[in-house]
Amino acid sequence: MSDLQELVIGSTRIVALRDGELSLPKEILLNVDDDTSTKISDENNKLTLNNVNAYLIFKDDKTLLVDAGCRDLFGPSCGFVHDEIAKANVKPEDITDIFFTHLHPDHVAGAIDKDGKAMFPNAAVKVLEDELNFWSKDDFEDVEINGKNFADLNKSVIKAYKDKVQTLKPNQEIISGVFPVSLPGHTPGHSGFRIDDQNKSFVQMGDVLHAPNLQFADPNISVLFDIDLENGMKSRKKVFDMVCTDKIICSGGHMLEPKFGYLDKMGNGYKFISEI
Repeated sequence: MSDLQELVIGSTRIVALRDGELSLPKEILLNVDDDTSTKISDENNKLTLNNVNAYLIFKDDKTLLVDAGCRDLFGPSCGFVHDEIAKANVKPEDITDIFFTHLHPDHVAGAIDKDGKAMFPNAAVKVLEDELNFWSKDDFEDVEINGKNFADLNKSVIKAYKDKVQTLKPNQEIISGVFPVSLPGHTPGHSGFRIDDQNKSFVQMGDVLHAPNLQFADPNISVLFDIDLENGMKSRKKVFDMVCTDKIICSGGHMLEPKFGYLDKMGNGYKFISEI
């Protein structure tokens, strides 16, 4: 019996894949008040836990993989996306399409092996045009976060898939019934995705959320990984408000267990209510 979490939206099946788990260092969090900062220390960073997630989308004759995990880049607690894909009875060659919500290492590294070879040989790779253009530049500084090492990995992924790489505008379908949700700030072309099928909807919120135990309650909390902090915060608040107001089932690239649920307003923030 598989432990994968699934959601059906009309005729579309969504399977959440847990690539791994990380505890974010307190130092990468921004806009944290003193009380919360003390709680983080007292709770041994349980408040900063996150998962690294990918998703399989089954629609008609398409098998779409959204994001591809960390591979071996983030230590022994991550890099299990290929095991998760196997649990879903899917082989790498069965993947028809890949969509990257953005081109950070924990979302793209699992698409290639250590030698730079494509892990999903039959897949068309899709990414928002603004995202690919940003990481294709050659003027990145040699810094740890959002620097040359990130860009070089992205170029290796793009090279591995060559002419199978397609750029999308925000209003273009990824596959039938699956659209990007533009959420700029974390990166210039950062996005989630949305599925509307038979009067049901689902929104994956990308990486507007890195520490669910903190950022739902206080959406002002940001992370150093955001390239544009102000726009990242705007995107986070915008999508939180949208899924809450419209009562849309949601998930995210770093959502903890359970993966699928709703948001309810709670004070100045939100509370996550499990769908399962």
